[in-house]
Amino acid sequence: MAIFDQAIRRLSLSLSRRRSSLSFSTLSSNPLRVCVVGTGPAGFYTAEKAHQGAEVDIIDRLPTPFGLVRSGVAPDHPETKIVTNQFSKVAQHERCSFFGNVTLGSSVSLSELRELYHVVVLAYGAESDRALGIPGEYLSGIQSAREFVWWYNGHPDGKNLSPDLKSTDTAVILGQGNVALDVARILLQSTSVLATTDIASHALEALEQSSIRKVYLVGRRGPAQAACTAKEIREVLGIKDLCIHINEVDLRKSPEDEVGINVIHLCACLIDMFFICFSFYQNISYRLPLSLLLLLFSYSCGAF
Repeated sequence: MAIFDQAIRRLSLSLSRRRSSLSFSTLSSNPLRVCVVGTGPAGFYTAEKAHQGAEVDIIDRLPTPFGLVRSGVAPDHPETKIVTNQFSKVAQHERCSFFGNVTLGSSVSLSELRELYHVVVLAYGAESDRALGIPGEYLSGIQSAREFVWWYNGHPDGKNLSPDLKSTDTAVILGQGNVALDVARILLQSTSVLATTDIASHALEALEQSSIRKVYLVGRRGPAQAACTAKEIREVLGIKDLCIHINEVDLRKSPEDEVGINVIHLCACLIDMFFICFSFYQNISYRLPLSLLLLLFSYSCGAF
């Protein structure tokens, strides 16, 4: 409560100053004031660009910043979390302030923020799960990946989840993306390895007593449409004493799969070309229309 009260007092003081300055000054005589709601990557990247010519306040409902980097990235991926060093530099900038324990809608309203700032950026992510609308989705023992990831990452909203890892030796994960593989890896990885990471202590204790020895990854489509990266697959394959079983029939590609792979490849080429064009566009003195540059690059690369 002391931390919460302090944050509210700091925000109230900041808002009162904003209110006072807006009452007696014109917009043209004041620096641009920006409020960013949410302290995940989107929030901090926005603040990083904005504070170059503005005063920026970043608010978050949690007492700690970094959003998805802190509560979504797997604990055995410290290299991904290094970006928090960059975010910390942003927060420590003299034109930037962070206020935690401030909830939009209860601590402060959107209309109040719009009154006190020139720009309000809503950069918070989804914090609830989409209902599937199928029988049994709310039965005991069924959790969303968001809940489970928050649980092992120590998110305040996930500390009381208490997944049942003792009554069965089998877990079923619906999905074939990176998060699905993260969850599978955490369930199957040796706890001696997990103990060297920043996994939440309550999760590590539960995993040490876990009976889970078998994990099924279930996808509605085949490997051609799997959303995971090669890096995630390699990490699962690298788990000591782990046996992987894949049905050969599931690896067969249909004509529709071939079309999908070609489309994905084309999209990747177009994205690469866009960045090449943008870089080229930034470094030439005589600038053709960007749309024309994109068209020229697309033709030269055989995209059409």
